[in-house]
Amino acid sequence: MRFMMSTSQAILTWSGLCAILSPPILGSAVQLLPPPPILVNFTADVVYNYTGTLNQTKSVTPLVIDTFVDVDRNDLGFWHGPSTSLPAETGHGYVRLFPSDADQNYHTELGPATCFDMRPYQHMYLHLVFSGSTKFSISLNQLNEKCDSRRSPFLETWDSVEAERYARGNDIYVPLDHFLVDQSRTVSVSFHGFFTWDSLTLYKVEIVSEVPWGFYVPPKLENGKLFLHCTRPNSFAFGIDDGLPHLVRDVMEILEEEKILVTFFVVGAGLRDKGANFSSVYKEMLQKGHQIALHSDTHQKIEGLETIKAVDEEIVHNMETFQRELGIQSRYFRPPYGTIGARTRQRLAAYIKDPNIINWSVDVEDWLWKDSKTPERQRDAFFRDVGRGGNLVVMHYLSPTTVRYFKEFIHFIKSLNIDIMRVDQCLEDPDSPPIDPLRYQKPVKYKVQSNRDPGAQEGMAE
Repeated sequence: MRFMMSTSQAILTWSGLCAILSPPILGSAVQLLPPPPILVNFTADVVYNYTGTLNQTKSVTPLVIDTFVDVDRNDLGFWHGPSTSLPAETGHGYVRLFPSDADQNYHTELGPATCFDMRPYQHMYLHLVFSGSTKFSISLNQLNEKCDSRRSPFLETWDSVEAERYARGNDIYVPLDHFLVDQSRTVSVSFHGFFTWDSLTLYKVEIVSEVPWGFYVPPKLENGKLFLHCTRPNSFAFGIDDGLPHLVRDVMEILEEEKILVTFFVVGAGLRDKGANFSSVYKEMLQKGHQIALHSDTHQKIEGLETIKAVDEEIVHNMETFQRELGIQSRYFRPPYGTIGARTRQRLAAYIKDPNIINWSVDVEDWLWKDSKTPERQRDAFFRDVGRGGNLVVMHYLSPTTVRYFKEFIHFIKSLNIDIMRVDQCLEDPDSPPIDPLRYQKPVKYKVQSNRDPGAQEGMAE
């Protein structure tokens, strides 16, 4: 079991916190890993895109998803495998995982990287035969509304349960209705959110119609909804995480000039640092109409913390600091590094009514390129993800290069005649402020210039 530090032991200055936000650690911020390209000559005896009667559970044959007899394919004929950073030992009839990070994951696909309709099985159970650790999350993953693996985000959302709550001996039974996703658009089952170094061995993953007599299945715990994409038509949102004090004024000037509203995800430790003066800055942001949302207390990978007490401290101290320093409460939370699993979601719901967990579908990749020899690749990343359909951003003001490109990003979205707004507004939250139509009257003309031409300047707004 790896050594974990509770948040009460992690007393960070703002300069120390900014160091945590630097590469390469922030480079691990990922959503659950999409599968590789579809195998060309797969064969599978499986029903997907089901459109028949949905309530005849007794007529539905139990579905064996994976018995791990093949290295590359599960029993359905589709891909299974670990993320590149997760060591795994494969054998005939098992896979053994050796996790060391909460972001690592193992997927087994339900269809060929397209939507699989789970509704015929909706009153049945996900059954795992396993040995070893129970310190992980199990997720049912939902594909985007286009059922297109080339779109961003690939996984539109997922719901997770805590394996330990459902485990008895070497079996886990989870009612499928405990996964609150659109089950007409499922794509895979995954295992992630590890918070020990203990190994996990999987022998079987299947859908069955009943549990053994006497096997206790716990109730579903409340948890937060996860969003990676705006739901309001023609909307776009910049979700800006914390940055450096000397750059925040530049960001504020850009927002004022461009007359847009954004959402800031704010770490509690930064607000408490009097030298950084973030409390007065974010109070001013609030007065100007921007949304201020939670981002943990000390920017740790919360799902990887060993104890519930440590998870709670990251959430509660962030909330208390917001109340004390800004006089506000928030239902919106962005997990540091985008790392999210069942425990974090459940503990958020224990303290916040209907929490919204916000990841992203546009990654500027400032964590990777901001101080490199090619900072313009932040532009490439932004245009790439927007081109794939992404409309909810993650970025930081940790570098002058990112701040410099920020105005260009805004101009490009305006040139598409897309409305830029706060995250709560783009998610059509009835409690969000009404949209001001005067902000969206005139699109900006924009011309993209190549980064590859040594003589080219930045993209120009006219």
